Amino acid sequence: MNPTQKQPDTRAALADLTPADTLRCAARYLEIRGWTQSLYFDRTDEVWFPPACVSGAIGMAIFGSCMPVLLNEQMNPDVRDYLRAVDVLVDFLDLHDPPPWHTDEDYTSPFTWNDRPGRTAEQVVAILRAAADDYDWTHATEDQLETYAEHEYDIERLPTREGFIAWLGAR
Repeated sequence: MNPTQKQPDTRAALADLTPADTLRCAARYLEIRGWTQSLYFDRTDEVWFPPACVSGAIGMAIFGSCMPVLLNEQMNPDVRDYLRAVDVLVDFLDLHDPPPWHTDEDYTSPFTWNDRPGRTAEQVVAILRAAADDYDWTHATEDQLETYAEHEYDIERLPTREGFIAWLGAR
């Protein structure tokens, strides 16, 4: 595109992204670019899209670049979307992945959870996707649920949570 041409504005399209969409994008980022512990981004190879921790991947999904997350909405309005996605992940971890000893009050911080010894990239990606699915299920509108149920009854199947998530993703 010629620099004198008007650049397309994609903010309206991005406004419809939910925290679930962000978490799925972060999971995909980790699958493609790699995962790291104890570092927001692993910049040792000086690539544009380096391996990241779970918080770095969420940041990359929101901001699209390796920028530090400035937790100030006046400086960067996208911080709200970052914090919403992190909150969804933390809520999911509180319910579904507490350690048996649960003595660390900060355990479900994405930083602490990501850096736990024995944690694997596969676990991180799976949790991001599970948290996204849980968000979609718990925040489904009545219209979505009715449309999905009608679809399932039309093909003579019973509606299920997993079926709803797959149906929603296929739309």
